[in-house]
Amino acid sequence: MIVVFVLAEVLLLAGGFALDQPLFGAALAGALVFLIIAYRHSAAAWLLVWLASPFSVETRIPGGHALYLPAEPMIALALLAWGCRALESGSIRIPRSGLHVPLAALAAAALLSALFSPFASLGIKAWVAAAGYVAFGYLYWFLNPREAADLKRWAPWVVGFSALWGLYGTVRVLAEGVSLRHAYGAARPFFTEHGAYGAYLAMTLPLALLLTVERRGRAQALYAAASLAITLGILFSLTRAAWVSLALVLPLTAVLWAWWRRRALKPLAVVAALGATVFIVLWGSGSGERLSRHAESIIHAGDVSNLERVNRWMAATEMVRDRPVLGVGLAAYPGMYPVYRRKLVLTELAYQHMGPHSELFRLLSEMGIVGFLAAAWFLGAAAILGFRVFRRSADPRARLLSLALLAGLGTYVVHALFRTYLDLEKVAIPFWASLGMIAAMGREFQEAGARPSIRVSPGETSAV
Repeated sequence: MIVVFVLAEVLLLAGGFALDQPLFGAALAGALVFLIIAYRHSAAAWLLVWLASPFSVETRIPGGHALYLPAEPMIALALLAWGCRALESGSIRIPRSGLHVPLAALAAAALLSALFSPFASLGIKAWVAAAGYVAFGYLYWFLNPREAADLKRWAPWVVGFSALWGLYGTVRVLAEGVSLRHAYGAARPFFTEHGAYGAYLAMTLPLALLLTVERRGRAQALYAAASLAITLGILFSLTRAAWVSLALVLPLTAVLWAWWRRRALKPLAVVAALGATVFIVLWGSGSGERLSRHAESIIHAGDVSNLERVNRWMAATEMVRDRPVLGVGLAAYPGMYPVYRRKLVLTELAYQHMGPHSELFRLLSEMGIVGFLAAAWFLGAAAILGFRVFRRSADPRARLLSLALLAGLGTYVVHALFRTYLDLEKVAIPFWASLGMIAAMGREFQEAGARPSIRVSPGETSAV
């Protein structure tokens, strides 16, 4: 098998050079390597996709379609490998979960809205792409609950990689000057604008902070440094929605952790130290005043971004009035917007091809009241399940993970009131992976009848 694999790699590379397409040949060779990794080591394949997704760029392919390369082909290959492995083992069985029915209802509402849309083909393509993200994030972790609970294996990679992206954006903005223009492209060319970048970092910050207060010694110092890097990246991205989400979610997270551990001073000390370090960085760079002015613009009625949100939300409201049941169709808002655009509020952004700047209005306008209720049912069921695991599980790792996941999802829910990112793989992967991990924790918790789902030795408990 090794000889066959090596020969296949050589042939693919040689074929690329023979056709004067060496990059294409190298891509095929890399895809074969990844396919084998996904088949033999599924957790490693999932982590590789997580690491690759921020580097993905939208690429047009023949036929007028677009792919995020390399993330979406990697997801397809991983699903193929996992499916073949399941067929070979004969263990194709999905255990029961309280999240399956609401998720199925949401999928059905999305598909029906696409089928009855003026842009049916566009909606169906969006539905298939979303199904891939759901299978890769939600279904994979649900079917592998013990891997989800193994924080030591994947948490350092997730937090550390987010910290690197936080440093990347911070250094770029400080080098070019703290301004909205520079912050908008803080993480370019990979994150095309600051909102998705801020949402990606905000979803991982709660995990970094919780691991900081849980760990000891060098690990604690490393997670504290990572938390600082992620926080600075969010601040210098000038993403106001991310700021608001953290201001609402992090205090509640600290209170819940203190209630669980019966210690209030440690999280306060960590937050105070983090805040003092951030203040020193802002004061030393002279950017504190600029960030303060940008924060004040959240409530400015004359802010162009605020006005355009109102414009988009009014159009979404009109769409709901015209088609209240299933909306105008999945992914159809940008195409329908010119028909519903009002001229009461006009900005230079009014004629751009983009969404409604709110997942709430996107759900209502594209999938109608049925889709909105299905989404609320699913997210509500996930929140209840995650909180039940946090409160009642005897496994400290499950409790820590469920709190971190709920906090990360909480930042996105708040953020999503003002932006739409779920169609971007950089946000869709952590979003669905978080929900899949909550389902996995709930599955272990329910099957164990509130007993520890993973046995923890006395010496290991303190390291959790």
